[in-house]
Amino acid sequence: MPHVTSVSLLILAGVLSATPSQAQDCPSPTGRHVRVVGSATVRMPPDRVSFSVGVETLHTNVSEAFRGNGRKVEAVLAALKAKGVQAKELQTSDLEISSRNPDGSPARGYRVTNRVTVTRENAAAVGELLEAAIAAGANEANRLSFYVADPGTAQKRGLELAYASAHAKAETLAALAKQPLGDALCVVEAPAFGNPMSNVAQLSRGGADTIEPGTEAITFAVNAVFALGTPATR
Repeated sequence: MPHVTSVSLLILAGVLSATPSQAQDCPSPTGRHVRVVGSATVRMPPDRVSFSVGVETLHTNVSEAFRGNGRKVEAVLAALKAKGVQAKELQTSDLEISSRNPDGSPARGYRVTNRVTVTRENAAAVGELLEAAIAAGANEANRLSFYVADPGTAQKRGLELAYASAHAKAETLAALAKQPLGDALCVVEAPAFGNPMSNVAQLSRGGADTIEPGTEAITFAVNAVFALGTPATR
């Protein structure tokens, strides 16, 4: 079950007011209502990991640079597959042949760079995979990211908390205006948002044993309109 760490209230509400992002087609019969936005943050452990490993080769002859780079990449791929990485989890993400350095200055020959991105479900084994790739000849390792593949698994709980947030805010505003709060007239889900790349790092040799996947925060929100009753006469 997802671990809920916080419920945040977005102060975006006003009595008898509206914003373009909120539903406009649910007015109260009396024209008296309050519009609010409620949100809730649910934290989930990541179930996917993605990272890139690459080999850069420099040679005065472009053909030798290309062939030499290919042999090194094959060794890296073999090492990853020996650790359980499947072919469908591997994808060439960059292949570059250049006679210039990254800063634009002329290179002492030809630079061939080949990067492969690994994407898989087993986030726990990423350190071992990176070590295997580096040992096999990879001289680049970066773009490490952990993420939740399907944030919708936390949707029910997130929406429950977001609605509770909206209702509590509406009660507060109605009390401040000294008016009774009526029923919900309209509730619209807002897009869930979070940081899909919850843990991004540049990696170097010897750093694989300090990798921590952490958790990803996914925020759910609802726009709601509540009726306002008629204040009691004194």
